[in-house]
Amino acid sequence: MPLNRTNRHVGKVSSFKDRKALRGTSKATKKQQRVPNNVLDDKDLSHILWWKERMEVCKKPSTVQLLKRLEYSNLLGLDCNLRNGSLKDGTLNSEMLQFKSKFPREVLLCRVGDFYEALGIDACILVEFAGLNPFGGLRSDSIPKAGCPVVNLRQTLDDLTHNGFSVCIVEEVQGPTQARSRKGRFIAGHAHPGNPYVYGLVGVDHDLDFPEPMPEYRVLQGAIA
Repeated sequence: MPLNRTNRHVGKVSSFKDRKALRGTSKATKKQQRVPNNVLDDKDLSHILWWKERMEVCKKPSTVQLLKRLEYSNLLGLDCNLRNGSLKDGTLNSEMLQFKSKFPREVLLCRVGDFYEALGIDACILVEFAGLNPFGGLRSDSIPKAGCPVVNLRQTLDDLTHNGFSVCIVEEVQGPTQARSRKGRFIAGHAHPGNPYVYGLVGVDHDLDFPEPMPEYRVLQGAIA
């Protein structure tokens, strides 16, 4: 089914009567029908179509089950009505969506503790092409989620790049954090079919050793005694 601005994924309220009806719904109904807090533009739609074409070649039974839970209303393919699908500001999902928007045609792997995790469309790619199992099994009330242990990142990158995918790796800042504060994250590197190696990834079953931020030096002018 072609993706366009009039389907259920990117549909808009087109009349005052519809808007009024929406405002008059109960709180319970609003909770069930909450919508993502992002707006798609033409460029986003072209990227979503690009990923949708790749989803159509997935054949593994586990992947096919995950595909049923995708919602093509955002670059991650998350259905906000499912468990762990919130895209509200301040959530990890929202942060990952921001990273995804910078490199929309790369599989996004985000470091979360001892794992590199992927959500939505990217999780389906991991299950189909990297042979990974979905987190939480195939429960139908949760968003697609998959990942690999840190020590298996090299193999996962090899599998993805061998199948023609580029990968964006998001690392989390190591060290203690303040109570109730989220760890900082940054794009640490990319792997591509023609260049699958990432800085610091020296061998199989080795943790990545990304460099610390470079220190700043200032040169003070003045007479030297």
